[in-house]
Amino acid sequence: MICSKSLRMAHEEVQKKIFVMLPEKWDRLYLYASVIEHFNKLETGEMFFYYYPKGLLRKKPVNVYEVPSKFNIDENQYFRMSDELYASIKKLREECIKNKEKPWTNITISIENLKYKAEYGYEDLTASEFDGNARRIIWSYEYLQMPYDSFNRKEKKIIDDYIKADKEEKTIFELPIYKKEMAKNLEHELQADKNLTFVTEKKIEEMEYIRNHVPRSQILK
Repeated sequence: MICSKSLRMAHEEVQKKIFVMLPEKWDRLYLYASVIEHFNKLETGEMFFYYYPKGLLRKKPVNVYEVPSKFNIDENQYFRMSDELYASIKKLREECIKNKEKPWTNITISIENLKYKAEYGYEDLTASEFDGNARRIIWSYEYLQMPYDSFNRKEKKIIDDYIKADKEEKTIFELPIYKKEMAKNLEHELQADKNLTFVTEKKIEEMEYIRNHVPRSQILK
């Protein structure tokens, strides 16, 4: 897959929008989003997103849509951030099409071990035997590695049907988390504005992520 500068920037924008939605330190995360085109050019879709908090005793994934109540964050503001993230994912799809790639209908993004991976899926979701709820069950089983026995009988039937079904081939795109130049730019912005008057909360959160996850040697190179 050819990675143009504009496509790389679109992925980096998605990364940044993801990072600012995370209220605590984390080890890894997984996000699913779909973009379904209808005959009248109407687009619909869905997005769900889980992260694993940092720490040996905290192994259960956190649903980001539960973050406002869990951390006493303003719901409206937080869900606006979620909408902005989904809008960036749609822009990413448009950029893929501009780069003459096959239009994907769904994407799974995973970030762990300082690596960002995007898997493009091409299923015709309008004709799929699996509806949105079924896709979420299958995705949770496959990516969150939820134990088979944790699902009820109806959910197990969905998983069994999926395992037997033919699978569409996926395309994988990988990118290091945050280019070094981006990390340095954020560092310089924070240092330049000593009173922080013009530094947004999002920039501070982005820099906080870099400080917690990217080795100092990489930032300063």
